[in-house]
Amino acid sequence: IVNKDAGVKSLTTQQLIDIFTGKVTNWKQVGGKDVKIVLVSRPASSGTRATFEQYALKKTASRSNQSLETDDSGTLIQMIQSVEGAVGYVALSYLTGKPNVTAVAINGVKPTLANVYNGSYKVWNYEHMYTKGQPKKTAVKAFLKKMMSKDYESKIEGMGYGVASKLSDKAKKEHK
Repeated sequence: IVNKDAGVKSLTTQQLIDIFTGKVTNWKQVGGKDVKIVLVSRPASSGTRATFEQYALKKTASRSNQSLETDDSGTLIQMIQSVEGAVGYVALSYLTGKPNVTAVAINGVKPTLANVYNGSYKVWNYEHMYTKGQPKKTAVKAFLKKMMSKDYESKIEGMGYGVASKLSDKAKKEHK
């Protein structure tokens, strides 16, 4: 995601890599406005950061030592909104409230659940629920059954999360 004043709506994978490794330092270098790029990152322990570096930056580590850093995605969005030239990354679920940022397309592909499902948007990962063995308690069984039910899918998607059963074979293959 970028600050709305950056003037970009789409970046290539190479442009993202160049931005997050410090090779590109001004939005005008990638077709945006003449504004200095300010990186806003998550800590090295963040799963969101790991997903971003693996799938958006093709396993290239970002230069977090030259960026603002927060361990909270809500705070990250606020920083992107308020800091001119800011760029960062959040899970798709954080874009459901229509934050005042630009959700940048990568290689012309917009970050949407439909594009995750069809395999064209590559920057996503699985969330997991674990139990120690098969659940024995009725409440746990009921909770998992509800979470996995067809009627709950739209609620999960409404929160910005994808449903694994809707992933195309192409999307699944690329995330093994």
